[in-house]
Amino acid sequence: MKTAVIAGTLVDTRMGTELLEGHGLKAEGYPAGRTPTEQSLFQIGPAEERCAAVGRLIEEGKRSGCSRVLIYCNSLSATLDVPALSKEHSIPVVTPMDVYGSYARKYSRLGVLTANSQGASGIEKAMLAASPGTIVFTAANLALTQGIEDGIPPEKLLETRGIGPLLTYFQTNGAEAVVLGCTHFPYIKEALRKASGLPVLDPGETLPELVRRA
Repeated sequence: MKTAVIAGTLVDTRMGTELLEGHGLKAEGYPAGRTPTEQSLFQIGPAEERCAAVGRLIEEGKRSGCSRVLIYCNSLSATLDVPALSKEHSIPVVTPMDVYGSYARKYSRLGVLTANSQGASGIEKAMLAASPGTIVFTAANLALTQGIEDGIPPEKLLETRGIGPLLTYFQTNGAEAVVLGCTHFPYIKEALRKASGLPVLDPGETLPELVRRA
């Protein structure tokens, strides 16, 4: 079985296909945009146009032999009616939003780092739907995502994108873990762990198994 990986940019599309292939799954990438800024603008455009564009990518994947879809972009997932897309195109669709509820059921306070506010909103909704009592602290930083696209080393990104003070903010408010709310962010996962001393929760660690079962 082959999976169509639909993501926001060329870089996270590649990251998503490599993630699945690293777990022994066949994958083919279909980027919905080229750059983080382009993708953010796409996400605040008309919902019908966005769903139609993603639908075209799904159909392209089906023609290439894909039998399931992974939308490897948090913020894009948050702006789509995923169940409706799955039904319309008769194909299972997995997204990172399928993972976040489990974190909220385990932790009472979470710091969430995202690329933009669309992603932050979607993740918070998923968490509170699963655990209404969980307190969620969110921060969006598209410049961090752009820095990853540019290949800046993780430690340098933490220094130059204000991530150190942000981690202090999370800790001061009692966050028990840091959640990666952008599919680019596994790139800085180990640097975040070293800098914060907190668990860093990466939905990418769960997504391959969800795709396998889809």
